Amino acid sequence: MHKFLRSAQRKGKRTPLPGELPPFGDSARRKDKRQRKKARRDGRPPKGIYAAIAVLLFCAVGMVLWVNRENLKPANISEWVQTQMLGLSKGSGFPVHLTDENVQPCNFIAANKELFLTSDTAVQAYNSSAKQLFSRKHSLSSAVMKVNGNRVLVYNLGGTGYRLESQLKTLVDSSTDGKLLGGAVCANGRFALLTEEDGYCGQLTVYQQNGQVAYQYSFSEYYPTAVAVNSDGTHAVVTAVGASGGALVSAVYELDFNSNQTVKPAATYADTTFLDVAYTSFGILAVGDTQTVALDSAGKTLGAYSYGDAQLAAWNLNSSTAVLGLLDFRNATASHLTAVNAQGKVQGSAKVDGSIVSVSQYADVMAVLSSGKVSAFTTSGKAVGSCSAGSNARAVALRSANQVFLLDVSEIRLETLRG
Repeated sequence: MHKFLRSAQRKGKRTPLPGELPPFGDSARRKDKRQRKKARRDGRPPKGIYAAIAVLLFCAVGMVLWVNRENLKPANISEWVQTQMLGLSKGSGFPVHLTDENVQPCNFIAANKELFLTSDTAVQAYNSSAKQLFSRKHSLSSAVMKVNGNRVLVYNLGGTGYRLESQLKTLVDSSTDGKLLGGAVCANGRFALLTEEDGYCGQLTVYQQNGQVAYQYSFSEYYPTAVAVNSDGTHAVVTAVGASGGALVSAVYELDFNSNQTVKPAATYADTTFLDVAYTSFGILAVGDTQTVALDSAGKTLGAYSYGDAQLAAWNLNSSTAVLGLLDFRNATASHLTAVNAQGKVQGSAKVDGSIVSVSQYADVMAVLSSGKVSAFTTSGKAVGSCSAGSNARAVALRSANQVFLLDVSEIRLETLRG
């Protein structure tokens, strides 16, 4: 013991006696020195970094699984894999020439960065390299196309025939008893059709993706005009039109497929006819010929945007925004592009030269075709790019924030928007 004390004294250090705590300063310095040595020895970041990275990776994987939740169900995995592989194939590039085919602007749609179109003879799809993903003949005289995910619904407006397509095959090819008035499709394959019905103003029929009837509802007060089905395929919103006291009135119905009860309109609006409708995170968004309205799930109006003296020339509606192409009655060459959000409020607007022919949207970008030119803006109204479209262009569909598919009389092109 005495030898140990003398050794420590020779080194200039005082060793604490038994039961005595070491001086604070010496202890802190020694602890700090040990930590620095350990850090140099390990060469690794603190454990908290790994935890943060693990959380971020978990969130990223969770987001991918959530976005593809329908595709990753056991029944859909095989189809999803085949569809993804098909989309990777390379084509010869745009333009694609149309031979004796007539495509209506409403049947020219970009979805999942691919192009879907229905002509007067066939239903088709192309990827960004112009590889044709499928082409199937139809005999519908007045075809209308709806696209959601990998499901394509085509029905004969004013007729009775309809088809449900995937990229791999035709899932349903059938007809209704009454004349068709409208339709909608879910990403999971459920679809809905509006038809005329004897003794009623109209009927909604909802089908499983195999064509089996899942739900029906007959309307006795108003004539249905448009329908949307929620993402789970369990509810539908239907807009309808009628008269009250000699005035035009439109109604909005919200229907639960698990209920057989008679439903009263969730809301009614005077002097407008609704042309399109969609579910949103807040409730419902409906585009009419004189106004666009937003409702919550209980039918309360969240907001309404009236067009005033302007005329609706074109629109594009999704689950968050209605993009409206409006033409000023007082000046045939003055137009504006307006974005209305899911709460019925104007998000942004931009002036456009010439008459509006077609509009589209992708994320927070909206595009308009007018006077042989495509102009793109953010939904807040800021210009982000443009490209020449040519005098024969008939429709525009945004593939991404800076690329657009263009429908011409005789060809389809893919153009880049430049600032």
